[in-house]
Amino acid sequence: MKVRVKVPATSANLGPGFDVSGLALTIYNEFVFELIEKGIEITGCPEQFCNEDNMTYQAFRMAAKRCGLDYQGVRIDCQGDVPYTRGLGSSSTCIVAGIVGAYAFMDRCEERKEILNLATMIEGHPDNVAPAIYGGMTVSVMEEEDVVTLSIPIKHDYRFVALIPPFTLSTEKSRSILPTEISRKDAIKNVSHLALLVASLINGFDDGLKTGFKDHLHQPYRGHLIENYFDIMAELKNDPDVLGSYLSGAGPTIMAVIRAEDKMGVVRIKERLGALIQGWEVRKLELDMRGYIADYE
Repeated sequence: MKVRVKVPATSANLGPGFDVSGLALTIYNEFVFELIEKGIEITGCPEQFCNEDNMTYQAFRMAAKRCGLDYQGVRIDCQGDVPYTRGLGSSSTCIVAGIVGAYAFMDRCEERKEILNLATMIEGHPDNVAPAIYGGMTVSVMEEEDVVTLSIPIKHDYRFVALIPPFTLSTEKSRSILPTEISRKDAIKNVSHLALLVASLINGFDDGLKTGFKDHLHQPYRGHLIENYFDIMAELKNDPDVLGSYLSGAGPTIMAVIRAEDKMGVVRIKERLGALIQGWEVRKLELDMRGYIADYE
């Protein structure tokens, strides 16, 4: 028997929701798991990751121990379309897939809350793994080893324009430049912006999104690691049809939010930004509302 797990990309933080909020997007990584007599066989990813240090295997191993799966060896094939180290949750797809793969062999792949808690323990925070598990847009709170996650019911239909640069940015480097302390003023601003963002999405108040996506905790610092970041954000802010923009995860991808009926939004954004995003990939994405899917072969 084989288990196939499909996991959506995610976009975390959403501006002020640092390590708290995220959403699932319609690009995916797929993984196929098969128990074998012994050893580890990993295909479909760069050779340097085809070993015991592979993130998917590490998650599978930990999940197998947690759910009681007794195995001697496993074969894992990894395929997908989620860019690596671009702020679109590629590592979270690996972690979630590894856990779900192990749980599926025990017929427990729909135990999403337990899968969330384990994924958060491995990842360190729930902002990426929660939407990869539940789909849609989520907010999460960590209470010791338990994670409370709720989906945000979004009233309007939006599209997410991902501006994906040709260079990578590691989460470790992106976190290393963040200050260890912030002012009370900045903390209050972020709390108010996240509250406005969530309320605007629920109530369909599009005029609140540009302010709601503003951040004072991480984007002002991480922006210096991304070529043309501040100029790009300024141009997006000045586009009246861009509802909001933010740094996706730890970066370097920048996300712009437009209305679903804005059919020329991608063309307009590309023309407006011009040389600022020379060599960048621009993709229009939708919300994935299902989260991971597991099937048996």
